Amino acid sequence: MSSKTIDVVAILTAILLLIFSAFAFSHKKGKVVSHKILAAFLFANALYIIDFVLIPIEKITGLNLRWFSGIGWSFGYLFGPLLYLYSRSITQKDFSLKPVQLIHLIVFALAFFRALFRIKILFIYLYTVFHLQTVLYMIACFLVIIYYRKEIKNYYSSIEKLNLTWMLYVVGAFFIMWMVDLFSFVFADLNLLTPAGESYLTFLSLMINFVFAILIFFKALQHPEIFTGIAEAEKPLKYEQSRLTEAEKREYLQKLEDYFSSDKPYLNPELTISEVAQNLNVSTKYLSQVINESLGKNFYDFINSYRIEEAKKQLNETIDSKKTVLEVLYESGFNSKSAFNNAFKRQTGYTPTQYRKQATIN
Repeated sequence: MSSKTIDVVAILTAILLLIFSAFAFSHKKGKVVSHKILAAFLFANALYIIDFVLIPIEKITGLNLRWFSGIGWSFGYLFGPLLYLYSRSITQKDFSLKPVQLIHLIVFALAFFRALFRIKILFIYLYTVFHLQTVLYMIACFLVIIYYRKEIKNYYSSIEKLNLTWMLYVVGAFFIMWMVDLFSFVFADLNLLTPAGESYLTFLSLMINFVFAILIFFKALQHPEIFTGIAEAEKPLKYEQSRLTEAEKREYLQKLEDYFSSDKPYLNPELTISEVAQNLNVSTKYLSQVINESLGKNFYDFINSYRIEEAKKQLNETIDSKKTVLEVLYESGFNSKSAFNNAFKRQTGYTPTQYRKQATIN
């Protein structure tokens, strides 16, 4: 692949990232603080790329941009911190930027002023710090999202739109991009990579950056409702610190079972633990504790157990009818075919279709 092709792709990618950054920064719907962080992330990506194509940009524009050499590269130190802060912002309902979080920008600030004042430091040291910081922040991003995916099951009965699977893909993609860049640098430095191979790896890195920057941009701006997050105040306390007595646990559990038997709230696909707690006049944290300790389940699995029983009942009753499995799915409180199939098979050992066939045989 020619260097000219890579230069063109890099310039186009940088321009689009700058445009996306401007849109994200000015977007007012959804969680604005998340959009600001996203805008900064996209902007840093654009400047990082521009630094690598200064010469062709100078030829196109006729401007002298040599002063920018190294400055744009320093913005690469923002990738990890900004992606981490973005992950935090979309998983916490009440997230806000605070002065203490400036600590995440210390390494970038040092790299920026080194480049600005042309302080000479061996490149191997700069590159080592760059990659070490990046991998640590990528791991932190994974942990934040994985914890969030686990925690939302204590609060929501439908998580398909909230579980941020796409964000795991984004973080994973940038982790792969980091690996590609590291592989390219190390093997080129050891003369184990041909110029052609280095060009292909550079192109691959650019494409990963571009494709997943587009994904994160459109997810953030077209579907801001997916960023529900968990409020810090909602996070459960350690149960050993709870003042809930055994007698109260039994009382709340009985109220919960009576409510579900009479009102069937689980048929609402968007049911949350807050709604249930409000209807029972019980603290959300206490209700979560009762479900976790007395039943050994999180709220998500607890609700699904009722929905599966409802689905089994309907499947048994409609063996000779024309009601489809899809209709049963919606009428039992699910709003996702994959979630229904997974929950049904986990609880019964059969898919809904297999279960209906078994019922027919029996």
